[in-house]
Order: sequence, then structure tokens, then C-alpha cells
Amino acid sequence: MLTFNLYAQVSRFDTTAILILDKMSGVIGDLSSCNYTLNTSNDQIDVKLGLVKQFTTHRVYMVGPDKMLVDSRGEKGHRGFWYNGEMLAYYSYSENNYAIIDAPANIIATIDTVNKTYGIDFPAADFFYPSFTDDLIENNDEIIFVGKSSVDEKECFHIIAKNSVMSTQVWISDDALFLPVKMVIIYYDVSPNQQYEATFSNWQLNPSLPNAMFEFTPPAGANKLKLIAK
Repeated sequence: MLTFNLYAQVSRFDTTAILILDKMSGVIGDLSSCNYTLNTSNDQIDVKLGLVKQFTTHRVYMVGPDKMLVDSRGEKGHRGFWYNGEMLAYYSYSENNYAIIDAPANIIATIDTVNKTYGIDFPAADFFYPSFTDDLIENNDEIIFVGKSSVDEKECFHIIAKNSVMSTQVWISDDALFLPVKMVIIYYDVSPNQQYEATFSNWQLNPSLPNAMFEFTPPAGANKLKLIAK
């Protein structure tokens, strides 16, 4: 059983916070497969209305290291992404069009490449990077373990990472699994301050997921698109 000291802090990075983050990353890194639900809200600036929140629900399936399916329903309609280790397919259920691109040989490299090339974001993917803790340290001025709090009736460890332009708050389950429960990002470099929020639920660890679910077959009559690099 791990025991945490609320005041254990070295330099700008709280040692308790780092221990919790590393524990979470270790658990995720040991998974052979998983699926979960992710509910996100994103602030968009409207000239007349100011900040307007947009909500999306994502159902995510992964088999490491090279299979992923993301089914998203929200302000941008109903969309899906299929990755099979060789190709990434995008399909809009709402518009009945699709695109297929060659992809790297693992999930993380594919997420990086597609984001940099096409500007496509995969929700809360940061948690699945082996370098998650190191990335927080590199990109923030301080990381603080705030203490324990309850999120949707689940006891969690609350951690805040801050720099001059944004703060990232994460809540990690206070149980044997140390899974991410919630993340909130607040952007200081825009006015009014925008927020991004992501809440995890319905985790299933190491489920048996058939390879066929990560293969995309275009529906009859679907229009093929060519994704344009940003």
C-alpha cells in the first residue's frame, strides 16, 4: 500500500505527484488492450455569444501496440477512425464520406503523425504516451499534488501542472489501478480563458477485441475524400 505525504515537495515538482503519475503510466503501459468512454467539452469563441461549450462523446478501443478504433458523436457529427497497424481510415457517418491514409506501425506514432500532418486531435491521448510524466515536467514550471477529492463519487488524487500560459489538472483514481478519471486544461493566453475537459468512464482492461473491428470497409455509396495536409 502506497502512503502519500501531502507536503512532500522537492524543487518545483512535487515528488508525491510524480509518484502517482508514474504509477498511472505504468499501469496503462502494462495493458495489452482496453476500451473506455470519454466525454469531452471544449470552449469555442463565438463573436456574438462569447464562450460556447461543445460536447462530444468518444468510445475508444485499443489493442497494443497497433490497433485502435475511435467512435465520436458530438458537435462535428458522428465520426469514426479505424487504425489496423498499416492504415488509418476516417469515416463521417453524418456526411457518408471517408478517407484512408498510410500510417506508421504503432498507435503513438500514428497519433503524432496524423496530428502534425492533418491537424486531427485524438481526445486525451496524452495519457497513453510512455513519456507522459516527463512531458509534464518538461512543459510546466511546477507540478503540485493538491490532495484527494471526489469525482463522480470516485475518490481521486488531484494533481495540477502549471506554466505561464496554461494549467493542466488531472484526477487519478485512488485505488489499485490508478486510472485517469478526469482532466481539465485552462488556457491563460487567450481572453476569455478557454477550457478543455475530458472525463473517463466505463473502463474495461485487457478485453478480448477481434481484429476485424479495426478494419474499415466503406459503406455502399460513400464518397472517398483526400485529406489535405494542414
